[in-house]
Amino acid sequence: MDKLMGAITDFLVLYGGWGIVAIMIILVLFFGDRLFTSVERFWAVFRHLSSFTFKRYTSTRLSNQILHATKSIGSIDNDILPYRVKIKWVKSEKTDSFLKSGQIIVKISDDDDINKSFVLAITEYVRQGLIRSVKRHLRDEPLVQAIDLCTVGKVLSQAYIESLSYFEKSFLNDLLKNDEHFLKHFELLRKIDYNGLYLPVFLNELSKSLRRYDGRYFIEDFEKEAKAFLGYLVGFCSDKHKKLNYNGKYIHISFGLIANSSFIFKHGRDAYVEKVRASLSRGAQTVYLFGWEDKIKTVKQIAERTARTDLRIKKVRIHYYRHVFEDHSTARAICAELSTIENENLREPDLL
Repeated sequence: MDKLMGAITDFLVLYGGWGIVAIMIILVLFFGDRLFTSVERFWAVFRHLSSFTFKRYTSTRLSNQILHATKSIGSIDNDILPYRVKIKWVKSEKTDSFLKSGQIIVKISDDDDINKSFVLAITEYVRQGLIRSVKRHLRDEPLVQAIDLCTVGKVLSQAYIESLSYFEKSFLNDLLKNDEHFLKHFELLRKIDYNGLYLPVFLNELSKSLRRYDGRYFIEDFEKEAKAFLGYLVGFCSDKHKKLNYNGKYIHISFGLIANSSFIFKHGRDAYVEKVRASLSRGAQTVYLFGWEDKIKTVKQIAERTARTDLRIKKVRIHYYRHVFEDHSTARAICAELSTIENENLREPDLL
């Protein structure tokens, strides 16, 4: 309070002259206690309001940062992570989150380290909101945790690389070191991610395949299908002679690799169009076309031409990524997703 009154006196001397200072001194002598009490109350209210306003601002800013960082997931399929997010600051060090009215509420402690706050918030957001309709059919907790943290790491590496180090040190490294089941699943997910198959194919297909079963609370054999599909994708990344079709109980897809320049020169792009159409006729509900560097434009042309000539294709989505080869070199790459009408719209009646 002494500092406050000294600052007020200096201000009045500088801008109001000694007359005003004298008046202020008289007021203090006669109404000092009341004046000091009023100033203290005003100061307390001001600090409370400014603190509330700042926390509200940082909460909104952090929420917007999270939605911006996860935008790439929504561009693949809105159902993978469809929720809004709201940050609430709490005094407790314990982090909590829950879904309410289509919004993920994340409760975290107010911390000066913005990287810590961001990583905590986005980790909870992904844990609560990522493929919820799929994860309720999975009972392998290390697999579910690996999916969540692989997604968090991918989002941070694409959007906020400065927070990635904190995430790895505080969340990931201990699990990789101490939980062999988590390590096994995480390494498989990371392998398919390097080949562009994690978000646009694995998570995308898990989410899409259950749209026909929205009313069924638990599908007992779906976890078996998810693991089998993951194993197929890992093999697809590794095998020299790749199996281009996966025909499971819930997932039916086919792949096309646009990599052979001599084949394109000899047979033209229409040969690939016919391959896609043949895959659809054999039962594939989605066809994924891949290519990198100088084949990116060719992949887009083949996808667009196929969609124009085959009415079974409802939508074409283009996903860009960085392909990581075995020698750890990288290349610009593309994944074109061609989805059929049956795959997008067919739904079974609600089941108990």
